[in-house]
Amino acid sequence: MNLIVRFLHRIRFRRTINEDQSRNVVEGMVKARRLYKELSVAAHPDKHPDDSEWANDVMSRIVANRHNYSALVELSEEIARHSK
Repeated sequence: MNLIVRFLHRIRFRRTINEDQSRNVVEGMVKARRLYKELSVAAHPDKHPDDSEWANDVMSRIVANRHNYSALVELSEEIARHSK
C-alpha cells in the first residue's frame, strides 16, 4: 500500500513541475555560481586594503547568498557603486 501511495505522489509531483521550470532552476544556479565567482574576486579584502571593513562585510554577504542569484545581483550593483 505504501508503495502505491509513493508512486502516486511521484506522478503528481512530475505533473506539477514541467521541463521549463526545472531548466530555469538549473540556469539560475549556473548564473549564481558565475556571479558568485566574479563578485568574490571583485570584492576581496586584498583588493581593497584601504576599505577592508567594507570589503569584509560585502564578502560575508556574498558568501551567505552564494546560491541566491537576485541577492548577488543587488550586491554587484552595490560593488559597482562603491568602485566609482
